[in-house]
Amino acid sequence: MSANSLPLYADDSHLTEFDGVVVKSGPRFVVLDRTAFYPDSGGQPSDVGILRHVGSEVKVGKVVKRGLEIYHYLDADVPVGAAVHGFVDWPTRNWNMRRHSAEHLITGLIEALGEPPKIFSDLEKLEYQPSNLTAEQIAAVRRHFDEIIDENASVRVYYEDRAKIDASGDPRKISFLQKIPRSVDRLRIVDIGAYASTFCFGTHVKSTMEIGRLVELRLEDAKKGKKIVHFRLEP
Repeated sequence: MSANSLPLYADDSHLTEFDGVVVKSGPRFVVLDRTAFYPDSGGQPSDVGILRHVGSEVKVGKVVKRGLEIYHYLDADVPVGAAVHGFVDWPTRNWNMRRHSAEHLITGLIEALGEPPKIFSDLEKLEYQPSNLTAEQIAAVRRHFDEIIDENASVRVYYEDRAKIDASGDPRKISFLQKIPRSVDRLRIVDIGAYASTFCFGTHVKSTMEIGRLVELRLEDAKKGKKIVHFRLEP
């Protein structure tokens, strides 16, 4: 039987404590009615943390979304009906969302150069194929990135109806929209100032200064015309 989980992280990426109830359980896993734990998705690793209930404490080591259910994998069993208080590990959440927002910003700056959409990305690299990116362009992207960090541009998270996006005539958004199941009729959009805008269900910072500085941004020429942009943030 399916048990929907309300994703609290979708409305507040800085939320690290919450109350919930176990609506489904099994050997070393639970599904909660509501959760602030972000599941492994879109190249962003899941949160980790702790669930407390009736005086005991269990560790959350991995979180995965299956349909509308969010599975929390634990180091002990917790029964259905248990009321829990969740604690998301902030250092892990913050590190992941800083890198996630950085990846969005770098993507937006590279797109502004006229590059086609990336074929892959995670919290350490972006891949383009075919690509005409040069080392000089990546150096310019890094300078622009630093300027935007200093600007402390705001990061806006909002929702838009699919029909409105379809009617907008924006070819980039419509192209991405085609990859999203038709059953999804309301999309979450993340804008980083005027520099990046994309559909995303992950966690993000509130402003660019939270991202921090790049300690590495370099271009690798791979096989068959592929270019890989590697990036690394300061801790």
